[in-house]
Amino acid sequence: MSSDTPSTDLWLERSRLDGMMLGAVSYGGFFILTVQAAATLMRRPQHGGKIADHRLALLPYVLITFVLGTIGFAANAKYTQMIWIDLRDTPGGPSH
Repeated sequence: MSSDTPSTDLWLERSRLDGMMLGAVSYGGFFILTVQAAATLMRRPQHGGKIADHRLALLPYVLITFVLGTIGFAANAKYTQMIWIDLRDTPGGPSH
């Protein structure tokens, strides 16, 4: 019996997809933590103190970290698209 399905390692492909889904969930958590941190840093402090003096200096750090995390997630999504969709049938492709 012949089949039109190519011989591929489906476990590897499913694992890669599962990893991307877990990455998307963790990115959502990262987004919520970024919003909470930014909101807390922009809030007016109730009591003066050392942290109150430096709270606005921490805001660029939070935003830069979020931007870099977003770039990393986007690059991983593009990489996944390239190896499992765009370059699937190239010699020495993902299943070889």
